[in-house]
Amino acid sequence: MKIALLMLTYASLHSIDELPPFYTHLFHGLNPSPEYMEHAAARFRAIGTADPLGAVTARQAAALEQRLNTDPNAEIKIYLASKHTPPFIDDAVRQMIADGVDQIYSFPTSPLYSRTGTAAYHFSVRKALAAAGVDIPVIEINHWHKYPGVTEAISLRLRTALAWVSAANRPYTKVLFTAHSQPGLPKANMEFIQTFSELAESVADKANCSRWSLAYRSAGPPPQKWLSPDVLDIIEKVAHEGYKAVIVCDLLSLTENVEAIYDCKIDCQDKAAACGLEFVATEFLNDSADYIDALASLIRDRIQLNGAQ
Repeated sequence: MKIALLMLTYASLHSIDELPPFYTHLFHGLNPSPEYMEHAAARFRAIGTADPLGAVTARQAAALEQRLNTDPNAEIKIYLASKHTPPFIDDAVRQMIADGVDQIYSFPTSPLYSRTGTAAYHFSVRKALAAAGVDIPVIEINHWHKYPGVTEAISLRLRTALAWVSAANRPYTKVLFTAHSQPGLPKANMEFIQTFSELAESVADKANCSRWSLAYRSAGPPPQKWLSPDVLDIIEKVAHEGYKAVIVCDLLSLTENVEAIYDCKIDCQDKAAACGLEFVATEFLNDSADYIDALASLIRDRIQLNGAQ
C-alpha cells in the first residue's frame, strides 16, 4: 500500500521576491499597497536570514520520511503543501493522484485545532480530490496536542527557559503560553481554545510550572473581533502584579517563522524591557531530533490505528 503523508503549512517562502504574490493570495486576490509591501519586506529583511518556515518544514519532511520508512514493508511518501504559497494543496493532490497513492494522511503541522487552519486545510484536500473525480481515502490527523512526545519536547524547552532566568528573579517569573489569535468571539472558537488550554496545562505540568496563563498574539485590526487577552497587555499586567521576569512559550507555531519571531520574541521582548522585566522566549522545536521522533511515533500510531499496515 502506498501511503501519502500530506504536511500542511500556512506558507512556504523561499525568496524575498515571493512576498507580493504571497500577500495578494492572503488578501484574496487584492494587491497590497506599496506602503504595506515596503513594511512587510522590511520585517522579513530585519531578521537577517531567509524565512525559516519553508526550509525547516522541508527538513522536517525529509527527516520524517526517513524515520517512517525504516520498515522495508512500508512505503510512506511525504508531500508538502501550503495555504498561501506554492505548492498549493491542489498541486499536492494532483501529484499524489499521479503517483498512485492508496491513502492520504492529512496532517496540519500546528497542534491547535482551528476553523481557519486545521479545518480549512482538510476541507481543501477533500475538495481537490472531489474536483479531480478521485476517491482516495483521507485520514485526518487531528488533536495531537497532547501526544506525549510532543508535550515532552515543548516542556523541555520551557524548563530550559526557566533555568535561564536569573536565580534572583526565578521565584517571580510568569510563563505566558501564546497562540495566534483567531477571528470571532470565544463561542465560535471553542475547540481552538480547548486545545490551547489543554496543551498549556500539559506542558506546564511536565515542566513543574505553576505560574502561567494564556495570551494571544497577532490579532487583526478592528472592527473584526479577535480572541483576547493580547500578550503585550498581559506582559504589562504581569509587571504591575510584581513579577520580575516573563517567559513566552508559543504553542501554535512549533516551527520558526517571521511572524512568530516578531510576535513572540521581538515585540514581547521590547514590551518586557519597557516594563522592567527580564525576558526569555522558548526555542522553537523546528527539526530537532526529539520533535521528529515524536512526530514519527505519532504518525505510526495513527497509521496503525487505521489498519493501513
